Amino acid sequence: SGVVTAQIRRRAPITKTTAFTVADNEHWIICNGTAAIAVTLPNAATNTGREIMLKTIAAFAVNSAASNVIPLAGGAAGTAILPATAGKWATLVSDGTNWVIMQSA
Repeated sequence: SGVVTAQIRRRAPITKTTAFTVADNEHWIICNGTAAIAVTLPNAATNTGREIMLKTIAAFAVNSAASNVIPLAGGAAGTAILPATAGKWATLVSDGTNWVIMQSA
């Protein structure tokens, strides 16, 4: 048995201030809007296992443009990703159907 040594590399964080669509090369996203921000997430069916990390540094909510986000505690898919509180963050992972909040604070 061998040992594999590798690094996971993602691009540098980017900042968004208004509604946006997550691009294929975007993984770390900082939201700094002057109002709630709507996020169009990639198609979960074609992005199984993909991770997207979002953080807000403004006291405005971050919501999905579609009802495709499973809350941290589970349940039905909705639109809420981050509450209107500066410093909140979440990691979303596609399960092939929806985006699941796997961790948040």
